[in-house]
Amino acid sequence: MKTKIKKGMTIWLPCEVRKGPFPDERIAYVKTTRGEWFGFVNAKELKNKVPSGKDFIRGIVLAVSSDHIVVGIEGQSPTTSNSLRADPSVVEHGAF
Repeated sequence: MKTKIKKGMTIWLPCEVRKGPFPDERIAYVKTTRGEWFGFVNAKELKNKVPSGKDFIRGIVLAVSSDHIVVGIEGQSPTTSNSLRADPSVVEHGAF
């Protein structure tokens, strides 16, 4: 049975990462059909903590609508806000 996505829930979003300027920092890129996010994150925000390649980034569900969710990401983005829209089907549940 699938868990229903709710505001305040912690989830995982698929992302691409590269090494950042500091050992514990990564450059993350998240792309969904509804938006994208690019920025610097602490490696602890990543599920597998890979130095580069495919991973999942932790997000907090800020809002839920009938066709999308808004997810907040803990990081610093030079070009976008710290949230993005995503289809509910793109997330993995149960990030703690």
